[in-house]
Amino acid sequence: MNNYNYETVFDTAHRTMTFIIHPRLQIVVNFANSEISVVKDGSVAVKESLDNEPLSLDDMELILKQACEAADKLKKFD
Repeated sequence: MNNYNYETVFDTAHRTMTFIIHPRLQIVVNFANSEISVVKDGSVAVKESLDNEPLSLDDMELILKQACEAADKLKKFD
């Protein structure tokens, strides 16, 4: 079993939760807009609405696992 490390930042004023996977890769959950975004190199690479499909804990775990695996690839360029 792999251990993945990331920092989680809660911004209650803007109703966001940011997972900093790597300095170049973040996952942002925006509860105010019901969106999840993948931010790479400071730009939104992917944005998905969560209005019609709630995000389960299993879904979030899979997203974070995939992001951590992508971060491992990015580390080769550090």
